[in-house]
Amino acid sequence: MHHRLTVSPSQPVRRAGLGLLAAAVLIGTVAATPAAAVGTAPTGILATAASTTPSALSAPAPAGDGFRVLPYLMEPSAESVDLVWFSETDEPGTVVVDYPGEGAGPVTLVSTPEHQPLLGYTDAELSQEIEGLEKGSWLKGAENYKHRVTIPGLSPGAEIQYTVTQGAETHESTFTAGPGSDWDELRIVAFSDTETEPYGRTEHREWEQSPVNGYTEDLLERPGEGSAWAEKFGHATRYGSFTLNYPLDQDTALKENLKHIEAADPDLMMIAGDLAQGSGYQPAWDEFFGYFAGENGDLASRVPVLTALGNWETFAAINGGYGTAEDQSPAVISRNKYHSYFVRTGDGTDQDNQQYRGSYYRTDHGPVTILTLDSTNGIPDEDTGTGELSGEVFSGDDSNLTEENLSTDTQGEFTAESYTKAFKDVFPGTTDADVDLPNFNEGTAQWAWAQEQLKDAQEKDQVVLVQFHHAAYSNGVHGTPPNHEHADNQSGVAMRAYTPMFEEYGVSAVISGHDEMFERSWVDSDGDGKGFHSFDVGVAADGLRGEQLAQNEEGDYEPIRFNTSSEWMAAADAPETWTERDGVLQLEDGGLHYGHLQIDLKHVGESTEVTLSPVYVFPQLDSEYNLIGTERRVYDDVTTFTVDRDGTDETATPEQPADFTDNAPGSQFYAPVRWLQLEGISTGYADGSYRKFDDISRGESVAFLYRYLDGTAGADEDFSDVTDQSSFYDEISWATAEGIATGYTDGTFRTTEDVTRGEFVSFLYRASGAEATAPEELDFPDVDADSAHAEAIAWAASRDVVNGYEDGTFRPHQPIHRAEVATVLNHVDTAATE
Repeated sequence: MHHRLTVSPSQPVRRAGLGLLAAAVLIGTVAATPAAAVGTAPTGILATAASTTPSALSAPAPAGDGFRVLPYLMEPSAESVDLVWFSETDEPGTVVVDYPGEGAGPVTLVSTPEHQPLLGYTDAELSQEIEGLEKGSWLKGAENYKHRVTIPGLSPGAEIQYTVTQGAETHESTFTAGPGSDWDELRIVAFSDTETEPYGRTEHREWEQSPVNGYTEDLLERPGEGSAWAEKFGHATRYGSFTLNYPLDQDTALKENLKHIEAADPDLMMIAGDLAQGSGYQPAWDEFFGYFAGENGDLASRVPVLTALGNWETFAAINGGYGTAEDQSPAVISRNKYHSYFVRTGDGTDQDNQQYRGSYYRTDHGPVTILTLDSTNGIPDEDTGTGELSGEVFSGDDSNLTEENLSTDTQGEFTAESYTKAFKDVFPGTTDADVDLPNFNEGTAQWAWAQEQLKDAQEKDQVVLVQFHHAAYSNGVHGTPPNHEHADNQSGVAMRAYTPMFEEYGVSAVISGHDEMFERSWVDSDGDGKGFHSFDVGVAADGLRGEQLAQNEEGDYEPIRFNTSSEWMAAADAPETWTERDGVLQLEDGGLHYGHLQIDLKHVGESTEVTLSPVYVFPQLDSEYNLIGTERRVYDDVTTFTVDRDGTDETATPEQPADFTDNAPGSQFYAPVRWLQLEGISTGYADGSYRKFDDISRGESVAFLYRYLDGTAGADEDFSDVTDQSSFYDEISWATAEGIATGYTDGTFRTTEDVTRGEFVSFLYRASGAEATAPEELDFPDVDADSAHAEAIAWAASRDVVNGYEDGTFRPHQPIHRAEVATVLNHVDTAATE
């Protein structure tokens, strides 16, 4: 269980600069830019599934005398935070800030409204029709006025109450200032790909499933074609196969996800891009703020939000997509609509290059430094459509990726040159030096800035996190580069150029999205045992994608698995368990779901303990598949590591064997697997790996017990599939002689079959000796009292040797993987010495 952290005010100074220039030159831009400029969504993705057939224009809602967007927190620092909100009239608003402490007293701040003409509705938006919704019902008022004030004079850890009055409406909220050096615990929540739009209120996305590990063994499968599930939620075809749609529409998914995030009481929210389903589509932004600072929730009024630009932040949806090579204005307008909401100009930005308007920036929050990078464009430009590539085409996995064939760009929708031209067209009077699109490659301003910030953070002993949108390490649909045999035109592989820099300066984790599949990779490119975790957390509320598949010679689809650094994927490592309940098939657990990454930091002496928990929102349905509610669950990939004051972990001493190549310090299950190695229980494989997440066979598991207990070969055993020439012969004969393991009624031992969680615990129970007795009560609903392994499971649980899952189950029939065996044996050893 995690616990939460439990002035001299002065008048704020408003930040001016390019933001005011943009507001000035944007007058009339929407009318001057063709709303129906030619452009399309990425292949296989629709900007909106709604009809865009020209029809009568809907009227925007009458201007409200209050908030269009509720106040939200931006640019938090140790001394101040900015408060931003929007109205539909030009009336100034007021903020009353109550500082804690005797004699502090309230301070009143007054906003200066700034008209945002770029946020007005286009004719295409006013004429849009969306299936399932009353035409125009999602529209707000025609005008947008931005208000931004700085709340100064903050003290570390202080709880600040504030009240904002805008016209006839008042909004009250609180926030906690960033911690000081005496911090105890912090919590950050990270997610990506909210991709909001009005159509999300009714759309159910396709729900992909692993073709190689879709189900737990010997259990029921998903409902099929013609089922009540398919009729209620719909279905799609993916890779030529029937695919169910997910039971939550995108609107419900985001509401439920945010409900669980709010209950976790985070200190910061990180959103790694693709906030709206097309930044150039105003109703998408109206929807976004409805969840975070509006009619559906106001979490951003209490928790600062750190956002990154994604590919959708350069996409205008029905207003021209990405544009064309001749007219890239939709991309320019889209980026600058994002800036209207999230422009940053504070000390955390690149002060020497303010034309980028805070597209990349630094946030310091107590012991944590978060760098947000802009991954939306690289140079030289690449495009699979034109064949403009930076490296030779290659095949296979990323072991064939070299410095020479590393890609340089993350999208082929526009070039730096075409964007620059369009920027100057949209903003008359500007020059190349004013263009807001930074490139990310070595030699660019962003690259030099990132290196400088990382060096500074390391020198200050900070825990460093980095976020950007395009996942550099992924097995998803964008996981292969544009110069690969199975090319992708929006791949994040080019961002791997930063890997040596991240390793040099001790980055702990990189947060991205884009592939929408929830994946964790451990990256250690130089093999020194020090690296970083790389996440795709693009499961906030939009797509639920599986791995990228390709057809083999037989015509069957199988995973490409380009990313050899991958250690865990929800789509592949969380097989589904279905049961029949009340006459219908129901999912009990497993599968890919919407969720977020919870990052917990705990102050431990001179170090920081970091725990990364992949949280998912599990839908609970009744017998008619109506939503009862959702449950917060955590995937079986919680990773905990310690960051020392120098930003590194201790490495093995020379007298000890080197770590397994796939068990680097800081990686999940590092400690128990390292213990197993040092105890000589396992020497791993010939390639130096341990293969933590592989299932373990009956023969291997008995061998582990044999070595742990210093067993000696027993009497000969007459198993039809075990001879004195067989692998694990001595170990199996010992285990059967000791009564630890028995064969099957057909006279076999089945050495190579996977051992289940229940079976392995029974092996342990029998090995524990005659004095072992099991308690009468069982705490797991999926373990019957009269089942074969019930007594062993109850015994092991009572001694904290094993634990169940977040949903209270034990899953005795699920195969146990090699890292879990190491963990269980380590727990047994610890309990024996206490």
